Amino acid sequence: MRFKFFVILVLIINIFSLNYAWAAAQNIDSQIASEERHRKELDKKIKDYRKQIQEMGAKVKSLLGEIDTLQQDEAMAGQELVVLELQNQKIKENINLMSKAMGLEQNKISELEQQIKNRLVDMYKYGVSGEMNLIFASQNISEAVEAVHLLKIINDHDENILSQLKRRYENIELSRHILKEQQELLTRQSKEVEDQRDKYKKTISETNSFIKNIQREKALAEKASREAEEAQRAVGRTITNLMNRKKAMQAQQKKQSTDYLKGSGTMLDWPVRGQVTSKFGNRVHPMFKTKSNHSGIDIAAPSGTPVKAAASGEVLYVGWMRGYGQVIILDHGRNITTVYAHLSSTRVSDGQVIRAGSVIGGVGKTGNATGYHLHFEVRVNGKIQNPLSYLKG
Repeated sequence: MRFKFFVILVLIINIFSLNYAWAAAQNIDSQIASEERHRKELDKKIKDYRKQIQEMGAKVKSLLGEIDTLQQDEAMAGQELVVLELQNQKIKENINLMSKAMGLEQNKISELEQQIKNRLVDMYKYGVSGEMNLIFASQNISEAVEAVHLLKIINDHDENILSQLKRRYENIELSRHILKEQQELLTRQSKEVEDQRDKYKKTISETNSFIKNIQREKALAEKASREAEEAQRAVGRTITNLMNRKKAMQAQQKKQSTDYLKGSGTMLDWPVRGQVTSKFGNRVHPMFKTKSNHSGIDIAAPSGTPVKAAASGEVLYVGWMRGYGQVIILDHGRNITTVYAHLSSTRVSDGQVIRAGSVIGGVGKTGNATGYHLHFEVRVNGKIQNPLSYLKG
């Protein structure tokens, strides 16, 4: 049915040159394809992460692990909602485009019907005798032949109008049928959007409820805080392992490590611009209200704000990490790595080479985050450094 709709729609668009509307429809198709691709990537990252956790055989129930699971469900529900809303918008555009095309078609039908009416009036006034008089009034054979030829042209024109009218009647009838199907589809799709929106709200509520329960109980808050500090150390171990593996592969392939910072010193660009709400070092954890060490800085920014690479580098890791939510780690050479955490989305893949200033993801609040911000780290040989010592003023 979608194929038939596409074929008919293209036919109508070609007839009436609705180029602007068609371009808008193509743009929505592109957005749907992009968001569906992100949905599949997110689904894969979550499954890979959960499989990795299972393979580790963790025996102790982790509070951060439970938060991760809830937030991953929340992220998937949100991404599925984005896709459904775009699909809903696409159906509305289809209906709008079809309605415009039908309006133009109806105008053309009215024009053709008027031509037929005018022709019938002429035939009533003059009848067949008028056409015969045209022939008999000819002065010679040549004029008579021209008169016959002219009458044939008129007759062919009449037949062409009737043929066009028939074809356009068929088009408008088929368009009405397709329009009805699209309106019914919109009703069903709108119901799916509302159901998915309710599901998304429910996942957010479950996450918030679980976190509030931790905050209310001091013992749970302290346990979660210890897990958060262990998660910070785990990131360092992960970076060290990934870097060692990368160096081993480069040695095997007889390749030298790339210095992406060459010519730019060690100063980094700000990944997002905003207020630093939590500095590097000792602090009171904003979620668990316990004293802990902060491995980076938190930069406040609205949800979805583009996060940019602080310098050119290679994607060392992209996925989920306990306590960090969605995270990206870039290798810049010289054993310097940068970490971007609590992301709402990622736009890069493992091994991808990134230029300084390239958008790599969006600001979110996945992981241990009380609000929308970017958690940004600088590490040397996996060891945490104060990012403010590396960022340009």
